[in-house]
Amino acid sequence: MASRRLVRSQAGVTAVETALILPVLLFIVMMLFELARVALVVAVSHLALEQALQELRQTPAFYATPNLEQTLTQRTAHYAWGIIDASQISLQAQRFDSLLRFGGTPAEDDSEDDAARRPIISVDVSIEQTFMTPLPALFGLGDQYAYRYHQVLGNLTHQPEESPP
Repeated sequence: MASRRLVRSQAGVTAVETALILPVLLFIVMMLFELARVALVVAVSHLALEQALQELRQTPAFYATPNLEQTLTQRTAHYAWGIIDASQISLQAQRFDSLLRFGGTPAEDDSEDDAARRPIISVDVSIEQTFMTPLPALFGLGDQYAYRYHQVLGNLTHQPEESPP
């Protein structure tokens, strides 16, 4: 008889412990999935943007590409393997006719240096995604997160050092 009471009380303790621990474990598992998905989106977005920009660089006159922002947005979505789409990408591209203009140098200070006269494109990208679970919103993080990326495209010149005779 005493052993039955002991078994019932142990079963009750196990049920209470499970009821206390299960929500915490469920929360941890859900947050791990959420963080893994955020890391996946950031990694894929970064690779997709790099691939789109690399493809643009291989275009002979990429500085004069018409609809540059739309082209880059579509290429980025194409290389993202369906994880992000074009509607989640906000892209701005600014063209500068020279490195001096990019640096904010006034027109009268133009240099004779050919490298300083090469055109530059500055690309700013923001990718917004919605969280999978409502947990981040419960902690005041909102229901979306954004990944921001900045790249400057230009022709970087390299002049080899002269070897001594």
